[in-house]
Amino acid sequence: MISIQYDPNLLLTRSSPDLCVDSFRDYLLLYQKLLEAIPKGQSLTVVIQNGVIHEWLKKMAVRYPQGTFVFESVDARSVLAKQWGVEVPPSVSNQEILQLNLLALHLTPQPGFSFADILLAHFYAPIFTSKNFPQTQITVLLNAVDPQRWAENRRSYLLWRTLDERIEAWRQKADSVDQRRLIEAFAADPGALKRQLMAFRVLRHYPSLGANLLKEWFELFLGLKLSLDDLEISEDAIADVVTHVNYWLNEQKVDSADNLLALIESVSGLLRVEFDTVEKILRDHPEWASKEIIDQIEEKFFSLHKRLSRRIAALRVLIQPPKPFLPQADWGVDQMLHWLEEAYFPYQAWCDAQEQFDNGLYSIGDRFSEWLLDHWEDLRANSKRMVFNFLPNIAADLKQGGMVNLVLVIDNLGWSYAEMLIDRFQQNHFFLTSIEPYFSMLPTETEISKKCLLSGAIGYQMIDDKTYQGIIEKGWVPYFNHHDFRYLSDIGKLAAIKTIDALVYVVNYLAIDKALHQSKDELGISHREHIRHLLENLVNNCLEFVEKHGLQEKLRIHVISDHGSTRIPTEINNDLNLSIFKSEGFRLITPRLVAVSQNRFAQLVDNLKVDCFFLPANDFLLPEPMLCARRANRFVPTNRNTYVHGGLLPEEVVVPYLLFEPIGIPIQNLTVLLHTDQFRYRLETVELEVGNPNHQAVENISILILNGNVECEPIRIKALRGKTKTNVRFNARFRQTLNAEDQSNLRLHVRFSARGEPYVFDTSLKITMKKMVEEKTSTIFFIVIFKLVSNTYGSPR
Repeated sequence: MISIQYDPNLLLTRSSPDLCVDSFRDYLLLYQKLLEAIPKGQSLTVVIQNGVIHEWLKKMAVRYPQGTFVFESVDARSVLAKQWGVEVPPSVSNQEILQLNLLALHLTPQPGFSFADILLAHFYAPIFTSKNFPQTQITVLLNAVDPQRWAENRRSYLLWRTLDERIEAWRQKADSVDQRRLIEAFAADPGALKRQLMAFRVLRHYPSLGANLLKEWFELFLGLKLSLDDLEISEDAIADVVTHVNYWLNEQKVDSADNLLALIESVSGLLRVEFDTVEKILRDHPEWASKEIIDQIEEKFFSLHKRLSRRIAALRVLIQPPKPFLPQADWGVDQMLHWLEEAYFPYQAWCDAQEQFDNGLYSIGDRFSEWLLDHWEDLRANSKRMVFNFLPNIAADLKQGGMVNLVLVIDNLGWSYAEMLIDRFQQNHFFLTSIEPYFSMLPTETEISKKCLLSGAIGYQMIDDKTYQGIIEKGWVPYFNHHDFRYLSDIGKLAAIKTIDALVYVVNYLAIDKALHQSKDELGISHREHIRHLLENLVNNCLEFVEKHGLQEKLRIHVISDHGSTRIPTEINNDLNLSIFKSEGFRLITPRLVAVSQNRFAQLVDNLKVDCFFLPANDFLLPEPMLCARRANRFVPTNRNTYVHGGLLPEEVVVPYLLFEPIGIPIQNLTVLLHTDQFRYRLETVELEVGNPNHQAVENISILILNGNVECEPIRIKALRGKTKTNVRFNARFRQTLNAEDQSNLRLHVRFSARGEPYVFDTSLKITMKKMVEEKTSTIFFIVIFKLVSNTYGSPR
């Protein structure tokens, strides 16, 4: 059989036929082959591209028995139908297919897709394959509109006709007149509809403004119960709305914390001007700041989390924690550290940030100082919480193959500054995996405490090589089987490293200490803001090191400090007679610390211990005896503009150890289960089990029911620890609906934050809706009716 395929548009591949003929010269060769093949009964497949030659072959075929020649005209419609495995509608022409170059797309259509579905999914977006208007995914639909791509698609009548037919089908199947109007608005101008819905998402929190600005569309959108939580707000696109909201905010009279809470509850939480207003009110009335109010602000402005997280954190500093109670002398180490973290440090950090110095706090801190000296020998011998234990404690991590360790020794990093580092590293995908308190060496002075930290020596007298580089590279390299340690005297030297040839890089960072010893006037800004900038630069240097050497998945960052510091204003009483320490035998080291000659130390009177702590050289393995000032005492005048250290207050002694790791495991969505899946059309109690499958805790969980026939307030869960679950019960009113999806599914919109990032997902839980009165009656039903009739009319005879 001779198969003649007429393919004037070159739609078939040249590799499949036996012969392709596109010129009269080729026809002579073809004719000769046909004369040879027909008598022998050979089969040939020939592709003809020239119409004249195709007609000649038809005339030739007449001379031979029927069936010798089989003619097939190859067009774009037939090739495309075979290629995609779908039926091409009769209204689609070959020219339209060729114009769009559909044969070259090499698409793999989804099972069940029609020709129109394939075009819509590829040239517009998959959501346009929906047979019904995707009202529950209105945000996805609007975001799928690409004006530039749509303008290009308009050049093809086939594409524009296909989209128009799909939208018209949606309109014809609309559930209600309001939904039909929504579809028509989308068809007319999707960009304008998106701006209207942005405005509505804000204005539904301001009903009077909504009615004035959106007119009849406001009530229409309200009635449709649209899910718009994922619709991002462009303030520039709704500038008139922002202006009118600003007018409204300026008219509000807020004269109490309760009124402020009410205002926070009433705003949309979607506009920066709303936050600006709330922030200003709170800063004007810092006494109103409370955990409840700040939590409410954080929850309300969840969608602006990335832009406002720092400002919200600054507001949280306004909250005055309760004043710490006195610690007890018989407490163990863990109990004392718990008190410090939960009671002392929050209050002390607040006092420092607000510059509200509490004279009584120095006395409370002194009780800790007494406890520290009483337990010093035991701590040094057994606790593993001294800074000289730091490197031995993490030795196993430092020796782990395949990982590089960056150890940042940040001089004078107090506990209250740890949060700044945590935020900055987590914003750049290095997440806190451990935070532990360590005790500084005594006294809290860099020369002693830092060198003990780096050497692992239990006291200054035990250190052989007093240089930092010698301590690190000579002391620790042999311990780690000669895997090199590198000591870097400042963070800038990270940039000079050309290749990674060590397991551990130890960086000595002094900028924080230098800043704290300068006055606020010298810095030009507050110490806290200056330190924030310094820590940001420190993190940026670390990130450049990471990127330069491709360490995104194999670098651990350890942060430790040698000591902290405190501020003591001039007006705080000083119990020391400063003239004593100006005499011979005393050498000032810091405003809180003096070295004493051995002879002079032996002559000190015991009653001086009321105002100073005595540190004998041999007992504390010091180079010479020393005196530490107690409470708020100091050996030279101080003021609130600079920080000092050398004493034994908690903020001078206790420092944080932070471990950051590049967690490559993505955050998983929360699990949500229903305890019962059967409900009636009435007010029902719903119980959900919400689980966190991640190792990390998640926060600010919000669950919103999307069903248009269900009335319910959003469900809130403040936090959920990793690998745990919780049950939440709430009331929801189910109303009858013709929407089949709402009858069989409880659709949920879930938001939460983890690692400082917001996460959003939707889930659908199968439900069964029952009528209030079942059609199938029961014996009990008849008994009840019988008794009612009997009581009313008497028993039937």
